[in-house]
Amino acid sequence: MGEIEDNNMKRTKLVLLPLVGVLYVFVVWSLRLFETVPQRSLKEVQSPMIHVNQDCQFVYLDLGSNKGVQIRKLYEPWLYPGAAIIPFFDKLFGHITKSSRRGNVCSFGFEANPRHMGRLKHIEQSYRRKGLNVTFYNNAVSNRTGEIVTIYSDTNFDIDWGAGILDTAIDNKINMTEYKVLTIDIVHFIRSQIAPLKPKAVFMKIDIEGSEFIVLPHMLQTLTLCKDIITSFVIEMHEWAKKSMGSTLTFDELRTMIRKQGCVPSEIVKVDDESFLHDVIVEPNW
Repeated sequence: MGEIEDNNMKRTKLVLLPLVGVLYVFVVWSLRLFETVPQRSLKEVQSPMIHVNQDCQFVYLDLGSNKGVQIRKLYEPWLYPGAAIIPFFDKLFGHITKSSRRGNVCSFGFEANPRHMGRLKHIEQSYRRKGLNVTFYNNAVSNRTGEIVTIYSDTNFDIDWGAGILDTAIDNKINMTEYKVLTIDIVHFIRSQIAPLKPKAVFMKIDIEGSEFIVLPHMLQTLTLCKDIITSFVIEMHEWAKKSMGSTLTFDELRTMIRKQGCVPSEIVKVDDESFLHDVIVEPNW
């Protein structure tokens, strides 16, 4: 009987040992494969779940915040003398010398490039400590929510203007880093989060490195570029992105299509303010 049990044990070992060996090799291979993936490409994908619950008489939507300079111009314009966007802020939201402007304007910034989020969250927290309603989100502005997209970033370029869902504007492909980021349906955000606030005016900046050719048709189809939804907006259209995005949309065509929405159209503000690209050395405060 004992001899039979010994033989069964031997046979079991003969079966299990190769399986254990295969499992060991698989685990080691998996760990080595993980080590070969650059850590920068394994950044945690941010959640697009957003709930706004604020008292906002006015709203500024900053689509493509980069380093957050435009929002700083809104709240601390004296640090950016001559910036072309400031007169439009004054016209729509009231002059900064009026004590109510800072507390009455809520700003929501969207930036797809995770490299800028540390700086943006620092600005957000600094302003919030002063009672200002400023929020930044690490999502790619799009016509859908929750899709994972690749963001291409020029690792050696501080401003990283070309970062986006296309790598066309990034010359140095060798030093290009890829991130996985979730999209946000900006129309849904505007209609579900901003419109219920019933702001007196909404000003929107669109500078999203080619994604405007996804977002603009979506906005037109949903009648979002109407004055009762978006009072006015400024946009940079990136010609280099048209081919990759399969679009032929021009600025003149956009203006014509806005007028055909069947509503009072949003005003297109013609200003290209890219001053103070690297921001100022003064930390956010007021």
